[in-house]
Amino acid sequence: MPEVAGSLWSVPAADRPPALERLGAAGLRRLHWDRSDGRFAAAGGFTAAEALTLTEATGMAAEAHLMVTDPVAEVDPWTEFCDLVVVHAEAPGWQQALERVLGRGCRPGLAISPLTPPEVVPPGLATLCMTITPGAAGSAFQEEVLDKLAPLRSASPTRRVGLDGGVRREHVQVAQRAGADWVVVGTDLFSAGGEARWADVLAGGNG
Repeated sequence: MPEVAGSLWSVPAADRPPALERLGAAGLRRLHWDRSDGRFAAAGGFTAAEALTLTEATGMAAEAHLMVTDPVAEVDPWTEFCDLVVVHAEAPGWQQALERVLGRGCRPGLAISPLTPPEVVPPGLATLCMTITPGAAGSAFQEEVLDKLAPLRSASPTRRVGLDGGVRREHVQVAQRAGADWVVVGTDLFSAGGEARWADVLAGGNG
């Protein structure tokens, strides 16, 4: 089973601590923190300080997904508590941002938007394939993005490949067959009954 990283983008602030306690008890072990500057993508997500506070309260692993126009200027605080920091291939200076992430002792990753071809990703980099337009929370999962996973895996067999955007429980099997190592899940995980819907995946991917 793919590993699950939980995204709280659409969870109201007051609901976040109890939701994290509930999902942690169900087996969630990784948090996915989005940050958008309102220029690269629709404004939303978290500051590094907000994400750090919630991460420390859970003891879970964390990854950052920076949807920003100047990633070099933004990566540093995320490397303090995340084990993976992902920037976008469509953002200027992404190469320098990833070099800085690596230099600060953190694992770098590259996200690609739905229309960006997989060939832009250098070998070896963890790759997050967006299955919706970045920042468009609540959009439908674009299954055609799954076609990117095979060439990414062929070019670099050991790289980690993930899917992010509109992922629901019914997408897990097709994502697994396509070769996804992890999936980022928001609404379908944190909404009512999410821990029951995802229980087997949380146990299988995160155990």
